[in-house]
Amino acid sequence: MAGRKPELSNVHYLPGSTQATSEQIAKAHEYKPELPPAAGVVWDRLAPEMMALNRLKLHYIDAFGEYCYLLARIAETRKTLAEEGETYKIIGRNGAQIKSRPEVAQLNDDWRKLSRLTSCFGLTPSDEKSLISSIQNNLIDEFAEFS
Repeated sequence: MAGRKPELSNVHYLPGSTQATSEQIAKAHEYKPELPPAAGVVWDRLAPEMMALNRLKLHYIDAFGEYCYLLARIAETRKTLAEEGETYKIIGRNGAQIKSRPEVAQLNDDWRKLSRLTSCFGLTPSDEKSLISSIQNNLIDEFAEFS
């Protein structure tokens, strides 16, 4: 391609573009709540994209921070279960018993919470589709009064 590369200030994204701009990345960093380091990495990866999609607003910061925390915690729990296994064996008065590790219950609970927050932010294809259709229905209702 001939010519000099455009400066970032000269680049204008089309309305509705889902590419995170430098302003959105800076805002995401500015609004970042106090999170553990692993959750902070998740925030840095996802928050600019959520701002570009207009799904991360100032009043959603705490809920999205919890989402990032749960993602990091699930990854850590999975790592622990991969190293130590999902069960352990004890020998008691009833003989040998195989029991589930407490981390398995924790993983299940965290997954349930994450699933709920995922649907709230429209991060699955079906949830995203329902968000888009509800927005379109609102636009249709607003234009109906002019016809």
